[in-house]
Amino acid sequence: MPRSIRSATSHAPTVVIVDADRRIQGSLSDLLAITGDVRVVGCAGDVRGALEEVERVRPDAVLVDPRLPDVEAGMALVGGLRRAWPRMRIVLTGWGDVTGHAVGPDAECCYVSKNASPEAFAAAIVDACEPRVPVATAPSPRESRPAPAGSA
Repeated sequence: MPRSIRSATSHAPTVVIVDADRRIQGSLSDLLAITGDVRVVGCAGDVRGALEEVERVRPDAVLVDPRLPDVEAGMALVGGLRRAWPRMRIVLTGWGDVTGHAVGPDAECCYVSKNASPEAFAAAIVDACEPRVPVATAPSPRESRPAPAGSA
């Protein structure tokens, strides 16, 4: 049985899976259930269904394959989610082999490959749901170091 990546006191983040293929929705839901680290609270196969499901269940994160049925529709969904629920985490998924946080103006999105192990897949979602310190308010390395003894 896989080891949980959550501490005993933390709750499992909730997620809505958005993928045009119902078989993928089921597979991802089953994969996340294996780990016990993420709780799937809904699935949708298109933009309208995704917005309705997110409004209904208010998950911690939305797992989105941006090709709904094309990338333009998927990215429109991401933009709509951002505007309606700016604090909600968005995790993009696909068949690529890269997993990690996006860079650039939309650094709140991360990407996880559908090829990832169940543990890595769940970890990416859990990590995306962790609170982030905005870059503008994070202390610089210089500010976070103690002053040398005798300096004023």
